Amino acid sequence: MKAATLAAAMCIAPAVFADESVTTDISDINNEVFELGVFAGIINIEDFGSEFVPGISATFRASEDFFIQYNYLQTDVSASSYENNQGKLFDGDDRTFKHYDLLIGYNLFQGEFFPSPPKANLSSLYVVGGVGDTEFGGESSLTYTVGIGYQVALTRRIGLHFDFRDYIYRSTLVSDEKRTVGAAQISSGVKFLF
Repeated sequence: MKAATLAAAMCIAPAVFADESVTTDISDINNEVFELGVFAGIINIEDFGSEFVPGISATFRASEDFFIQYNYLQTDVSASSYENNQGKLFDGDDRTFKHYDLLIGYNLFQGEFFPSPPKANLSSLYVVGGVGDTEFGGESSLTYTVGIGYQVALTRRIGLHFDFRDYIYRSTLVSDEKRTVGAAQISSGVKFLF
């Protein structure tokens, strides 16, 4: 009797497991790898001052840890304290600070953020680095970008991020010789994953 019961159970078990595998929906698999986002913040341009700056970004998630990101931002720069006393160094479209870069990012720490326990949202602390171009004052300069950021998922497709970026380039705007200057930026923004 026991042998018959065991044989029946062995026949039924594969059928049960087969039914469970059928219930898995391929649409449940999280396979989104592209992100589009907008951000805004404050940028401090060396020798000139701080300005509000908006921008856009596009991200490709190459793996769980690495991603590639393109950023573009621009802002109009008001006269510096020196220019208020001595006159503007340049005018017109040259006063628009434009920057773009292509960065490689790495997720240092990935975890969960608990806005209202037990609900948990995914989060990550990441670093970025890369190269780009900065146009300002009639100059176009190769620019190195380094930064760090923190991202938290509001929903499965929408994320909120906070970033610090430092743009390093060479310029002759306020000196006769080319020298290394920087523009530091803090910003926050929203990304849409698709």
